[in-house]
Amino acid sequence: MTIARPGGFAVTDRALEIADYKMGSRILDVGCGEGDTVNYLNKMGLEAEGIDINLAKIDTAKTEFPGIKVKFGDGGFLDDYMSYTFDGITMECSLSLMPQPDEALHEAYCVLKKGGRLIITDYYEIDPDPQQVKAVAIEAARQARMPHQEGDCDEGTVSHFTDFCFEGAFYKEPLIRMIEDELGMRVLAFEDAKTEEDGFFTDVKTEVGGKKRQIGYFILVAQKPVM
Repeated sequence: MTIARPGGFAVTDRALEIADYKMGSRILDVGCGEGDTVNYLNKMGLEAEGIDINLAKIDTAKTEFPGIKVKFGDGGFLDDYMSYTFDGITMECSLSLMPQPDEALHEAYCVLKKGGRLIITDYYEIDPDPQQVKAVAIEAARQARMPHQEGDCDEGTVSHFTDFCFEGAFYKEPLIRMIEDELGMRVLAFEDAKTEEDGFFTDVKTEVGGKKRQIGYFILVAQKPVM
């Protein structure tokens, strides 16, 4: 099965090393896809389950890994879970695909137990243009002030700007600020996940206005306050 994450399980292993979950910890993989990570975490002695908005991938996961605990679900609406349910949340290359990543982070915070740890691995812009970062922040603030209109939700979850993610890649400092200042979590680590050993290298893409963006892959681990 194709692993839909740069770095494969080498990145997962490093994230787990930082998060240091205890054996038997209950983990939710948000955006679990075809269940590779859920299956891997279970083999590591964790009690993992997953949700994904793609029903076809959920069906594949159940076929590939009989007995796996995965189901349909939206990372921005974890209403099926009570607060303080999980010891850990993982989001491997999924948060950047969500239309409202800020809501997904708030939901993750709510369902984490006190002291629980969040793992995010995803794309980030290594050296973003300060003017572009500023422009994104201004647009995010503008959209946040806009009143909702009738029919906004007719076609499902509506995407909106955030100041920490743009065109599928995160801005490091705004993301950390959101997690620490808005959620009140403590970022334990932010590491570039580029390694020659696992065959993943930084990519350079031309995305915005013809300007090149140097895109890397990161590991972030954050902890919910104990008190």
